[in-house]
Amino acid sequence: MAGLIRTILLFSACVIHSVHANPLQRIEVSKNVFALIGPMEQRSETNLANNANFGFIVGERGVVLIDSGGTLKGAKAIEAQIRAVTDKPVVLVINTGGQDHRWFGNRYFAEQGIRTLTSEQTLADQQARGDAQMASTSRYTGESWHGTDVMPAKEMVSAVTDISVEGIQLQLIPVGPAHTGGETLVWLPESGVLFSGDVVYMDRMLGVGPQSQHLAWIEAFKVIQQLKPGKIVPGHGQPTDLTGAERDTYRYLRFLRSAVGQLLENGEDMSATSSIDQSAFSYLSVYEQIHARNAQRVFEEMEWE
Repeated sequence: MAGLIRTILLFSACVIHSVHANPLQRIEVSKNVFALIGPMEQRSETNLANNANFGFIVGERGVVLIDSGGTLKGAKAIEAQIRAVTDKPVVLVINTGGQDHRWFGNRYFAEQGIRTLTSEQTLADQQARGDAQMASTSRYTGESWHGTDVMPAKEMVSAVTDISVEGIQLQLIPVGPAHTGGETLVWLPESGVLFSGDVVYMDRMLGVGPQSQHLAWIEAFKVIQQLKPGKIVPGHGQPTDLTGAERDTYRYLRFLRSAVGQLLENGEDMSATSSIDQSAFSYLSVYEQIHARNAQRVFEEMEWE
């Protein structure tokens, strides 16, 4: 009987650990520059809405954090990853977009006296979609949502801005609408590393949602091409180079625009988007769930151009 009880207790401990385990994969992409790679799945109680990528840069006396997580617990999980590398304090949080996991952890860091910063368009998107995203994210994350108090970034820039903090040199580059209503790139010219936010998707199919603007997204990607980064930490998926980003993001966006444009030229209606052969991109995660909807959304946009 005692043996059975010990087995049950051990099993329970394993379950508890798995539920609260930090699902983020930490990768040092350059000296003192780290990517935190989240799972490519829907938000859940287990992943704390950290189903995206984050990052941090360790400076002389402090740390710059890229995106703050999707819940209070998600922010703490990101902080734990930083603490596994350094005990230097976080001094600045930068939000790359208006999607929940980019900024729902802001308040946790702001209450420690840490600055939160983004671009004007990203801030506008946070303010516009915050309530709707809170409703959905709290539903998906269940018990893990408790304690989350959403706060948009407190500071903003309206143009390309050079920032120097704790020996870290970076640029904030607003690129406007793409996957969300306002995306912001974080460029580290010294190391050639770019944190792209949701302008770049790797390994999984990007989503063209109601908040997205696919043509502006293509233009935003061209800014990345001009930078010629050596390494890209995408919004989702593994770190890559420019060739990989072009393959999984830029090529797909241009393909959709061309295919839908041909349908419109032929006088077809939206139902014809089901005839578009997207199988060349079927290697991407969530292809089956999202490819048809992407084509429909691009059709909706192009109808009114």
